[in-house]
Amino acid sequence: MSQGVTCLSESPATQLSAALTHYPCCDINLLPAPVVLLHGWGADSQIWQTLPDRLSQRADVFTADLPGFGASPALRGYALADLLAWLDQTLPQRCFLVGLSLGGMLACAFAAAYPQRIAGLITLASNSRFSADTDANTAMPSAQYQQFLTGWQDSSDDCLSRFCALQAQGDTQQRSLLRLLRAMPVVMDESSAGSLLRLLGSIDNRDALSHLASPTLAIFGDRDPLVPVACAQPIGRLNPLIEVAVIDGAGHLPQISQTDRVEALIVEFLQRQQYRLNKEKVAESFGRAAPRYDAAAQLQHRVGEQLIADIDRSIPVERIIDLGCGTGYHCPQLQRAFPAAQVVGVDLSEAMLAHAASSRGAGYWLCADAERLPLADHSQDCIFSNFALQWCTDLTTLAGELYRVLKPSGQLRIVVPGPATLIELRCAWASVDNHVHVNHFASADDWRRVLWIAGFQRVEIRSEKTVEQHQTVRELLLELKTIGAHNNNSGKPTTLTGKQQLKALYTAYERFRTVQDHLPATWEILSLSAYK
Repeated sequence: MSQGVTCLSESPATQLSAALTHYPCCDINLLPAPVVLLHGWGADSQIWQTLPDRLSQRADVFTADLPGFGASPALRGYALADLLAWLDQTLPQRCFLVGLSLGGMLACAFAAAYPQRIAGLITLASNSRFSADTDANTAMPSAQYQQFLTGWQDSSDDCLSRFCALQAQGDTQQRSLLRLLRAMPVVMDESSAGSLLRLLGSIDNRDALSHLASPTLAIFGDRDPLVPVACAQPIGRLNPLIEVAVIDGAGHLPQISQTDRVEALIVEFLQRQQYRLNKEKVAESFGRAAPRYDAAAQLQHRVGEQLIADIDRSIPVERIIDLGCGTGYHCPQLQRAFPAAQVVGVDLSEAMLAHAASSRGAGYWLCADAERLPLADHSQDCIFSNFALQWCTDLTTLAGELYRVLKPSGQLRIVVPGPATLIELRCAWASVDNHVHVNHFASADDWRRVLWIAGFQRVEIRSEKTVEQHQTVRELLLELKTIGAHNNNSGKPTTLTGKQQLKALYTAYERFRTVQDHLPATWEILSLSAYK
């Protein structure tokens, strides 16, 4: 890893507007949204140095100049609402927003106010409050901030010179970093800079951070004199969706002094997000089913309630994720069972989560793929999942991901359907054609193997069968459709099922009709428990 200070390079960037500079992706762009970099106070977009060029190797990148900085015209007003309205008008419709210092505070406030506009949030050297008060004592002392305000009024040049020194202070590259900052030709409107300096001391993002719905990475330098590393832990506690990373030997500008490390953290975060839309068809199926799902999912609900009762109470449980939470049915139950815990509902379908948020009320909801979770290592005490993980395509990757996010001694409590599920329907279809009509479900041995490979201990799997009764095959098919369980297998028919095929299916299924005049549908229920 290079530790030297980087210099501003010749860039392939193109100017799209006064405020935004575009760095087109140099390779295949796999991200669902562009990346936007937002600078801090006392600088313009030059402060990012080579980071935009580096990130453009993997994504479409924009740098933004705040109003009155760089080529961006000044605003009439600089209240927080004015800046958020400006961001709303300036930013791409949906983006990954990366903010430095004041830029990070603005990015956080924007993400809270406009969650639909943010695919993910990254902050660097950014606190919930810049100036300390009695409830936020890890920020800059209030007296020191007031000195800044007074210093700016007395001499803006001297104030900026002092600010440059503080940005470099403590960094392992302090001398070279300070030389670069003092030589950097920052363009700023003095009145705008004064307004933003006053705004800096008034922003309080604690409530915004606690209610963020977007995956968030907060990066800190352990030697930062402006945003002390002591604020990292309190920010991480505000919201389970916030991942915290601390860079050793870095001051206030790690993107310059330790570009490699910052780039690696950002790229790793972005890569986790690119997989969120991998299972579009599954997500769409369940999204369409959201309004009717709970009425049809009685079996799933009963099994899930038992699964909650099975969670090991002898181990402290402070953070729980309901993985594949769907409509969020079990999230309030988990919260009641563990009132002191943070419960996060995670699902692949945004429509399911929207339904969950509207029907279950306040809570934490995260749209993510279980195989690529945007959660920090060793961050969860319990992973709960009820009839969801059967949709994962790579069980080895899934098991590794579950192991990664669990804390030491953390526990898995999972229910999935086993291979005997819907055996009657599978046999009936087999007599009609050679296509795959019923989803394949992994066996207990498959699950045991991947969990052991991942490193889990005390793996226990219980298999039970239950039989649901239906009057007609059509009733069964309608129930499966209502809960979103569509056929997404390779080998499925490429055309719509015709009347003749359905008639043949109904006839074939009749051989299973019971003496009570019911058509059975078998569900094999695999209950998995394991510990890290």
